Amino acid sequence: MPGTPRSTAASVTLIAAVLLSIPMTTAATPAAAATPGDRLPCRPGSGPHLAGRDLTRMTLPADLSCADLRGAKLDGLTVRSLLTGADLTGASLKGAHLGYAQMAGARLRKADLSEAELYYADLRGSDLREATMDDSSPYYAHFEGADLSGATMVRAKTYDAQFDDAKLVGVDLTDAAAYGADMRRADLRRVKAAKARLYGATFIRTVLRQADLSGAQLYESVMTGADFRGADLTGADLRDVRDARLAGSKGVPRFLPAPDPSCAPGTGQDYRGWDLTAVTDFPDDLSCADLTGAKLDGVDLTGVKLNRAILRDVSAAGASLRSAKGADLRGARLRRAKLGSADLAGADLSRADLSDAALGSATLTQAKLVGADLRDAELISVTADQADFTGARMDRAYLHHGKYRDAVFRKAVLTDADLSDAELRGATFEGAEVTGLNQDFAEDIDLSGSSSRMSAGWLIFFGVTGLVAFWIVAGLTTARVRRRRAAREAAAERAVRFEDARRVQEENVTRLGEEIDSVADRTGEVDWNAVLDAYDAAKEALARAHDMSDLTDVETIVGRGRKALTRRR
Repeated sequence: MPGTPRSTAASVTLIAAVLLSIPMTTAATPAAAATPGDRLPCRPGSGPHLAGRDLTRMTLPADLSCADLRGAKLDGLTVRSLLTGADLTGASLKGAHLGYAQMAGARLRKADLSEAELYYADLRGSDLREATMDDSSPYYAHFEGADLSGATMVRAKTYDAQFDDAKLVGVDLTDAAAYGADMRRADLRRVKAAKARLYGATFIRTVLRQADLSGAQLYESVMTGADFRGADLTGADLRDVRDARLAGSKGVPRFLPAPDPSCAPGTGQDYRGWDLTAVTDFPDDLSCADLTGAKLDGVDLTGVKLNRAILRDVSAAGASLRSAKGADLRGARLRRAKLGSADLAGADLSRADLSDAALGSATLTQAKLVGADLRDAELISVTADQADFTGARMDRAYLHHGKYRDAVFRKAVLTDADLSDAELRGATFEGAEVTGLNQDFAEDIDLSGSSSRMSAGWLIFFGVTGLVAFWIVAGLTTARVRRRRAAREAAAERAVRFEDARRVQEENVTRLGEEIDSVADRTGEVDWNAVLDAYDAAKEALARAHDMSDLTDVETIVGRGRKALTRRR
């Protein structure tokens, strides 16, 4: 056809090829219903054969259902053709415009859909395994029943998309925008969704085993029946999620839904035995969590609620706590812990190690500290009404200005403790050890039934006796101490002299090396073997020198080297 443009001719050729490749059907053969997935109007690949073709400059026909487009190139193309059941395996659709595309049941395995526009596209039941969809825009798209296993969707915009019953095993959703997406019953095992925006999504009965959700935004999502076993939730935002059951997950989310105010201990997050010392962002509320045996040494938990949490046998030396009302801290290791102004009302700290801990102004009302170690602890101005200190070790504890009304100190050891200015109305000290107890200005203190190992008179007597014995022993040992001191001083003086002399010889050896360098051009005039042997020997002798005689040997060797340096051959 003379005068026909080349592109038009190519389009005509393409359409002709398409028409010739369409299989003929008789009128008696009814067409199958166009349904997604396995019920298609035709067999994938049985339509027009365009495999491997570059279609970027072609005008596509309106219907490419079940077309064979394997390896075809459609980069940047605006596709309005019907692609239901089409075989696009390995096809290149970079930046293609596929908005509202009808692609149910299509085969897109290993296809390149990076930067493609797929908004509102129908991809139900399609095969997208190992497809590249980075930076694509399939928002509001339909992926129900599709298989996207191994696909990459980095930074993809899949918000409000439908993934019901879809398979996304190992999909890379890093930094993707998938908020509002419906993923009910979807299989997201091993999905990589670090920092993905998944808030407001639906995860009803979704499988998220071993998924990487670190730093993901999951707030306000519905998670009824979701399986998070092995999923990494480090730093994830789970505020206001519904029906979340995170049992078996790992990592500490940055935000968690507020627990039920009436939750039972141990029904919250499960961190039993975890090492949490490297966590920097804890959720605000870990009430009722189970942290049995967890490692929290030096961790700052001042902004975290641990009310009714289980913290049995935790290692939290030097840790900071503020809110652990009703918590179970039996056997906790809290040596040097910072618990100032902490609310520990009703907490069970039986057998806990609180030695050297700072508990100033803390609330210990009705707390249980049976057998606890409070030696050298600071409990200034605490409120510990009705607290139970039975059998506690409280040697040298600072308890002044505190409120201990109706508290129990039965069999407690309060040796050299300070209870001055404390309120002790109704407090019980039966069987307590109160030797050296400072009770100045203590209100309503009643030490009935307590005991002291030694009276003040005996203490004075043995004190004087000990002082006399001390002076006798001191007189006998003074001469010996003086002799030892004199010997140490002499040794120190010898060491100083040795170091001074060693520095002199070190400089002497260094100068010899400099002299050698300065006459290096007199190659034939100097006995270099003798000079260099002397220099090496001097350095070795200096390194081995331990006394003044050794340093004398160094000086002799250096002199021998200088003599060899000036001697003509």
